[in-house]
Amino acid sequence: MERNKTKNTPEIKASLTGNKGVIEIVGNSFPENAKSFYADLVDWLKSNEETLKEVEFNSDFHYMASSSLICFLDVLRTAIQIAGDENCTLNWKYEEDDDDILKVGQNFSKILSLKINLIPY
Repeated sequence: MERNKTKNTPEIKASLTGNKGVIEIVGNSFPENAKSFYADLVDWLKSNEETLKEVEFNSDFHYMASSSLICFLDVLRTAIQIAGDENCTLNWKYEEDDDDILKVGQNFSKILSLKINLIPY
């Protein structure tokens, strides 16, 4: 599954290698309809449910609207339901001086049980 980056939406690349799903998300996330935008990613996870044993997210959000946060949280929860929290990893990349995006990653680590790596650059 691929989605091109726009001014308001991140680039998304989801691929499956063996039993591992890798999802790359880069850019701003304030789509007009966040639920609809992230539904494709939830659908991709569900369509590969029989195969997925591990899911890795590599994210580099520059900005996220609150509606995107909620919808991305649903994506992460879907991955956990499918592969299990011990088999899901979120690599949360953020600009070193971007406290807002860092706090989002820290908050995800408080409410989710998957492995979260906070990676400054």
